[in-house]
Amino acid sequence: MKTHMTRSLVPRLSALAIALSAMTGCSDTPESAAPEARTAYVASVRQATGDQRSYIGTVRATQRGQLSFPVSGKVSAVLVEPGDAVKKGEVLARLDSIPFAAQEASAAGDVARAQAALDEVQRRVERFNVAEKADALSPAEMTAAKAELAAAKAAVRNARAQHELAGWSQGEATLRATFDGVVAARNVEVGQSVGPGAVAIQVDGAGRELSVAIPGSARLDVGQMVNLISGSDTVASKVLRVDGRVDAGGVRTAYVAVPEAATVGSTWSVQITGADAGPARLQVPFRAVLPSAVGGKGQVLRLAKDGKTTEIAEVSLGQYHGDWIEVSGQISAGQRVVVAGAKAIRPGTQIKPVDMKMGSEQ
Repeated sequence: MKTHMTRSLVPRLSALAIALSAMTGCSDTPESAAPEARTAYVASVRQATGDQRSYIGTVRATQRGQLSFPVSGKVSAVLVEPGDAVKKGEVLARLDSIPFAAQEASAAGDVARAQAALDEVQRRVERFNVAEKADALSPAEMTAAKAELAAAKAAVRNARAQHELAGWSQGEATLRATFDGVVAARNVEVGQSVGPGAVAIQVDGAGRELSVAIPGSARLDVGQMVNLISGSDTVASKVLRVDGRVDAGGVRTAYVAVPEAATVGSTWSVQITGADAGPARLQVPFRAVLPSAVGGKGQVLRLAKDGKTTEIAEVSLGQYHGDWIEVSGQISAGQRVVVAGAKAIRPGTQIKPVDMKMGSEQ
């Protein structure tokens, strides 16, 4: 019995010895090295002082011709389409000339009849003058003859004026370009009746400017410097003029210089800068923002006080300024945020920060 128990303990003691030996071996092995910190590009949160409001403007031609017929009529021909290049004096559209030709012919007939009547009265007055010298005519008859002559002359003047007007109307039935340019809009079709003053064709000529609506209370002066942003391009510009009138919606229109190569109809963001626009705002590179399911909200991965440990900061998003975007919330000026790849870095992870130079620096 004793022999049997002794044999059964041998395997157990052997196993225990092996385990102790293994533990002893582990205690002699150096601890595993910590994972190497990941390199990440970072940028500092910057403070944007002064007025940095942004508005969207539309490029238009400085020289603009909104051409219209000064007479009423029916359109008989339209010779251009939007986008066509035209030269000064080129015919763009015509009205039906038949009514104008008939009007001119009728007026010419009125001139001939008035002139014939005047000639007859003048001959009569000449005879009356001879009779008056021979004392064969009463003063009343001579006064009546002179009054008839004055009326006949007035009738001729009126008939000639109507004839000139008819000729002018016939000439104005043809719409011509007033300068070299490009057809921007065509508002008439063949067979359409048009009235005087209705814009038929718009031609854009030389020069480009940006038309932008701003609040009536916004301070903006002629010559004031602004920034124009189109995609990744930022261009320094200035205000050309500002409408003094504020419309019913509480806005007024300002006009800003744009590059000559800017396409008419394209849109640019106008960043108005001034020194009296209220409190300072913070900006971060928009590449540093992690989107949120809530509109106008986001997150950034900032560095903690030790300068290498990452942590999440909730922010509210504002306006874009080139490569930067306004933010507010759990962030302050001078803090550093991960610019790119923040999705792959967990909060609490230690990184090796490398400063990244961003565009659109103020």
